[in-house]
Amino acid sequence: MSLSEITLFIEKLKKSSNKNDIAFVLLNTLSLILRVKFLSFVEKTDNELKIVCQSGDPLQVQRVQEMFNKGMSRQIYDFVIQKKQYASLKLGEKEQFIFIPLYDEDTKRKIEHGVVVCHLTDNYAMDKDTHLAVNILIKIASMSMTKMLENSSVNSYAKLQSQIKSELKLANNIQKSMSKNLEAKKMLFSILEDEDALFNGNLWWLQDLNPDMILVLMAKVITSGVPAAMVSGYILGEMNGLKNKAEISLKPSEVLRHLNWGLNDIFKNTGVTVNAWYGVFNAGARKVCFSNANHPDPFLIGPEQQVSNLIIEGNKKGESLGVNLNSVYRETSSFIPVGSRLVICTQNLLEQAAKVGERYDQTWFPQILETLGTLSLSEMRTTLENILSENKNGTSVKPSRLALLLEMPS
Repeated sequence: MSLSEITLFIEKLKKSSNKNDIAFVLLNTLSLILRVKFLSFVEKTDNELKIVCQSGDPLQVQRVQEMFNKGMSRQIYDFVIQKKQYASLKLGEKEQFIFIPLYDEDTKRKIEHGVVVCHLTDNYAMDKDTHLAVNILIKIASMSMTKMLENSSVNSYAKLQSQIKSELKLANNIQKSMSKNLEAKKMLFSILEDEDALFNGNLWWLQDLNPDMILVLMAKVITSGVPAAMVSGYILGEMNGLKNKAEISLKPSEVLRHLNWGLNDIFKNTGVTVNAWYGVFNAGARKVCFSNANHPDPFLIGPEQQVSNLIIEGNKKGESLGVNLNSVYRETSSFIPVGSRLVICTQNLLEQAAKVGERYDQTWFPQILETLGTLSLSEMRTTLENILSENKNGTSVKPSRLALLLEMPS
């Protein structure tokens, strides 16, 4: 077999789009250099042998298939694949067969592609040059099948990743449609979040209960992707159901206790937990009553741009939701002076903002907020986002961050 014939064989393989095409090209090429009655390519799937393609006289194929029962065929296949070498078989005086394994292997694994069955013409024996040519063709075909298999795996993974990304963006959009109330009359608010990021477990919910009462939830589901979307959907559904139950929705500790019971009952065996902050804002009285389940304390920017934290009395936060069925959640009321703003952030944002170089400086973010106190909410959000993005040591390219900026107008 000449170099030009091998080159032509390789070019045909390059045009193949699947394993069957490669097997068909191989059989056709072998039929040109071997004296055969027919050739078959057989693979093993789910412990069953399957003829992928054949080349030769159909009548001969049918006649020979009747010679081999399933048990015999499987034994021959397993022997050839295991030994990784040719096997010869002669039935009667004239029926000669050669079984050639197609496999590929590296230091980590062995990839079994199948077996070529050659039904030789009477008394034919391969010479040394023909044997070498067959070995070359088999090796090239095996490598092509391996490459095809790897490309198929990569393409399948890419398609799966694209599907997951699309579904998570849809989950993100559904969350936003469930959580934000653009009809809020008594509360000004602005959101800093990663619009294009995959669903990351950050969620917020804001609703008017009546002209003076505004309900706000901020939470972080401690997982990501599809599980985070499922848990977040559950929480948002519960909040939309509670908003019309004043006996619960106006009591932050009861809201967190209700969510804790539900999350503990449903997700207790998954290890999924939720950090949450829930507040009831009274616009007329300029007060907020709130409760905290292991969520970062909100920042209060006073009328003189001084920054402090809204903390639970005694600074004793409740446990994360879903951890303990008997968790107790305290609530505290606080007055909000005229001209003040509230900034509620997820832990991820605070950690990214507080990391400056190799140091962790918790005063960095409050100092930034002091400089932004005179800006409007939308200007605060834009400036804050720019500052965080420029803080390259502390902020990743696609951070999982969320901040809710609130103000009750005078």
